[in-house]
Amino acid sequence: MVFLALATLLAGCDGTLIGADWTGSAHPCVGNRTDALWLDDAEVAWVGCGSTTEGHGAYTTSDGGGSWEPVQTDPNGCLEPFRVTDISRSADGLLYFAGTRPSGGQRVVSVDADGTLAEVFVDQDGVPSGFQVGTFRRASDGFAVAESLTGADLVYRTGDQAEWQDGAGWSTAGGSHQLLDLEVYDGDFYGCGSTIAEPPLVFLPPTEVAGGFSLDPVQLATGLAEYSGELWGIDVDADGVVVGGTNQDRNVGMVYVSGDDPHDSGDWAAFDVSTLYPDDPSWIRGVCRGAGRMVAVGELSMAGSGLVLLSEDQGSTWEDLSPEGAPPLFQCQVLDDGSFGVAGANGFFGVSGG
Repeated sequence: MVFLALATLLAGCDGTLIGADWTGSAHPCVGNRTDALWLDDAEVAWVGCGSTTEGHGAYTTSDGGGSWEPVQTDPNGCLEPFRVTDISRSADGLLYFAGTRPSGGQRVVSVDADGTLAEVFVDQDGVPSGFQVGTFRRASDGFAVAESLTGADLVYRTGDQAEWQDGAGWSTAGGSHQLLDLEVYDGDFYGCGSTIAEPPLVFLPPTEVAGGFSLDPVQLATGLAEYSGELWGIDVDADGVVVGGTNQDRNVGMVYVSGDDPHDSGDWAAFDVSTLYPDDPSWIRGVCRGAGRMVAVGELSMAGSGLVLLSEDQGSTWEDLSPEGAPPLFQCQVLDDGSFGVAGANGFFGVSGG
C-alpha cells in the first residue's frame, strides 16, 4: 500500500523531502490516525496515540521528527499504557496529556521540564464514573475543562487546587451537545462539535456570565444551507475563530471563519472543499491558525489521500499544499513564525515552512 510504504520509507529519516516546502518523517503511532499533536517549535514536538488498536503511549522528537522516543517521566514508564487523546501546553509551562490510563484511573496528567509527572484529573473525582477525556484545556488562572470523548459530558474546576465538578447542562440554550474539540484563548473557552445527526455547532464564551461553566451554542449552517454534520476542530487567536468539519449530507469538508461577531451565525464565512475537489468526497479533521495564516487538514476520501489547505487572507481563498503521498491527516499546529506541522495516519508527521 502506498501510504504504508511511505511511512516505512520515512521512518527514522531526518528531514526527508516529501514535496515543495515539506519535510517529513514517521512517528511510532502507526494506526489509522494521530490523536494528539503539540509543537513547541519546528524541531521539538510530541504526539499521542490513543484511539487506534495499538494506540498506546506518547512520543517526542527534538530534531524535527528525525527520531522519536517515548516521553520520559518520573515515575518511569507511566505514559506507556496511556491512551493519549490530547496534548497541550498551558501558561504554567507544563505539558498536559489527556486520555485514559487503563492501568489506573488517571485521565489527565501533567509533565514538567524534568519529566516529573503529576495527577490532574482522576476518574471518579466527584464526576461521572468512567469519564474518558477527549480534549483538556487549562486557562492561565488555572480554570480547566475536560470534555468527554464519547458523549456530551463535561467536567471543570475553577482553579488548580479546586475540586472537579460535573458540568452537565453547560449549554446556555439547554439541551445536550457533544463537544469534539476545545480551545482556550485569552482566558475564555471555545468549542465545536455536534453529531452526525445535528447541524454543525460552535460553542462560544457566554454573553451573560453566570456561575460555574457555560458556553453559548451557535449553529453555523442554517436555512437553505443547513445540513447534518460534525465540526471536528477549532482554533482561536487574536484574528478570530476557525472551525472545520464535514457536511454529512453531501460528504464534503467544510471550514468556517468568524467575522467581527462570532455569536452572529451570519457573520461567518464558509468554505466548501468541493469547490476545489468536486469529484471526490472530503473530510476536514482539524484546523489551526496563527501568524496570519489558517490551515485545515483532512482527507480526500475516495483517493484516501491527505489534504492540507492554507489561507493567508482570513479564509477568503484557500490553497492546496498537501504533501505528496500523505495519508489522511488529523492534526495541525501553526507556529509563531508561520511554519506549521501536521500529523495523521500511519505515523505521518510533516513540517512546512509555508
